[in-house]
Amino acid sequence: MKINPKLIIITSVLATIAVSAGVHFKAQASDHADTPAIAASPGVDLTDVFVFPSPTNANNVVLAMNVHPLIPSGQGGTAAFDPSVLYQFKIDNVGDHKEHLVIQAKFLGNGTNQEVHIAGPVKPSRTGTQSVLEPTDHVVGQLGTAFTTSTGVKVFAGPREDPFFFDLNQFFTILPDRATPITGTPVANPDQPQAATFRTPGVDFLAGLNVLSIVVELPKSQLIGAGSGKIGVWCTTSR
Repeated sequence: MKINPKLIIITSVLATIAVSAGVHFKAQASDHADTPAIAASPGVDLTDVFVFPSPTNANNVVLAMNVHPLIPSGQGGTAAFDPSVLYQFKIDNVGDHKEHLVIQAKFLGNGTNQEVHIAGPVKPSRTGTQSVLEPTDHVVGQLGTAFTTSTGVKVFAGPREDPFFFDLNQFFTILPDRATPITGTPVANPDQPQAATFRTPGVDFLAGLNVLSIVVELPKSQLIGAGSGKIGVWCTTSR
């Protein structure tokens, strides 16, 4: 199936992960509802990107992105992706910090009957701050159900418990000025830290909360190309 291409403006970008053929990686950031504008548009709110070896096939690598944070416990099954958003994994396999391949996900419809459209890895026709939905064949699956493309890419898109561990309440105690953008309420003495360290053990604020995940597993050979065997991976959401 083909979807007509459309110019998209980038609204959110999540951190790059450097990966070798052996899949050793370093993540640089995670964020949840960092600003009121992002909090009001959870469909574009990227929280994490993960790259790790396939647990079942040593020749494969798994890429995962999470969006739409803070879905309450028990409501993950009612959440759906924003159909106006283009979700992308971007891959640099040359080392010049530009995307040379993309994996694109687009969702049609609303609610739990959403169709999942996946394309790639494919060379993007635009790079940098603008993207297009590439006019290539999109493999169609169903929200919450794993499927495999003809090129051997395994895909899952749907709700999962948020894997990020963060003691948010203690963070706001250490840096109270950060509470205002998320809660929208004034903080008393925002320039006066009330603690210097995190608690031991920490309290996971995100426990039981859900995100929407896009997970793809594919052969490493489809990503590394003829380069050094190292790739950079980052994710974007576009509207």
